[in-house]
Amino acid sequence: MAEASMIGVFNAKASAFNKALSENDAESISEIGAEMLRIVLDECAKPNVTTSLKEIYRKQGMAVVAHLARLAKCAPDPVRSDGETGNGSGGNDPYYVTKQWFSDEVPKLGFSDIIGVQEVKDAFMTDIVAPLRPEFRDIYRKFRGDQMGTQILLYGPPGTGKTHIVKSLAGALGCKIAVVQTSEVLASVVGVAEKNIRDVFKQASELDRCIIFLDEIDSICSDRSSDDSRNTKSILTTMLTCMDGFMKTTEEGQLRIIVAATNLPWKLDAALKRGGRFETQIYVPLPDGNARRKFLELYFSKLPHSGDVTVDWLADKLSGYSGADIKAVVKQIANYPLRREIRNVLNKSVGKPLGEVITKADCEKVLNDYINPVTSEMLLRFEAYDRGISYEELVRLIRDRDDK
Repeated sequence: MAEASMIGVFNAKASAFNKALSENDAESISEIGAEMLRIVLDECAKPNVTTSLKEIYRKQGMAVVAHLARLAKCAPDPVRSDGETGNGSGGNDPYYVTKQWFSDEVPKLGFSDIIGVQEVKDAFMTDIVAPLRPEFRDIYRKFRGDQMGTQILLYGPPGTGKTHIVKSLAGALGCKIAVVQTSEVLASVVGVAEKNIRDVFKQASELDRCIIFLDEIDSICSDRSSDDSRNTKSILTTMLTCMDGFMKTTEEGQLRIIVAATNLPWKLDAALKRGGRFETQIYVPLPDGNARRKFLELYFSKLPHSGDVTVDWLADKLSGYSGADIKAVVKQIANYPLRREIRNVLNKSVGKPLGEVITKADCEKVLNDYINPVTSEMLLRFEAYDRGISYEELVRLIRDRDDK
């Protein structure tokens, strides 16, 4: 059975399980719960199941186990249709734990800590930072009123530092930040994801200056017409409601910013990108040559290397790599002289002196073997999204151009 079909079967079982819980139907709880656990075990054993899907199955399986364990103790805890547990007098969901989403301190970062992506920094300065400066405040009030908040979607290839950019923004503005990983939101079969989202916005409403950062938002807010959204439609609805209410209650003097990040902007539901929500969309590109050199000066230049391995040479070789991948490549390159020097120490009888360095051969070996996750197809998809056309249409345009 196809993976998507099995997800549908599992979701149907989950709905029946929740119904049995709400009705305190012990026999159905036991029977359906056992079936759900069998699906979890079977699906997680398959080699082609993604890590993120395995994590969802695991967490949902844990919630089922907790309900079954409570049933075994003859203390059933029904789940109401509104997602709350118990009879309204303090019952607890077995997988729901109130979490402190916001950091205790403001990040000690600023725009100077962001390498490259000048267009992103310029957009932040125009949309967010400039309105806070006295010389621009009247201008912004004339065009935007007193609401000092905004909602931004960052999109681009993986590894381009979107999380670091948002933390630097929080540091520059003196805001506390909640970094919300969607894997933390997706919790169990009984509506905990919606509770987590409401908690994030409730905690934010108690702060005057804050940033909510929703990482990999496509995994919980995909297009409602797609198969990917069948397990997350209620989460998307909760997200939209919370976003609208949060921004509408922003008062003068408060700074409330919602930033989301995705590597797959074309998969997001259109309601997220309409006016008043993530209408400001900023592309975070791969580092250009100057940015790659800065990354290498940070990660590579202080490592012992031969004279023919220059930052400029390596920066040229790493064209098309993200900042995260540049760091990973440098680490793998450094492993070669490290291992040679360790062998020299262990094999003292050989008499080889210490002082191994990174060579061009080390660099070329890693570059030949390293699989860059940012492919040309991925970059074409971003280009198509920027143009407002489909990927297939862009490919046709390129072929027509090349044929002329």
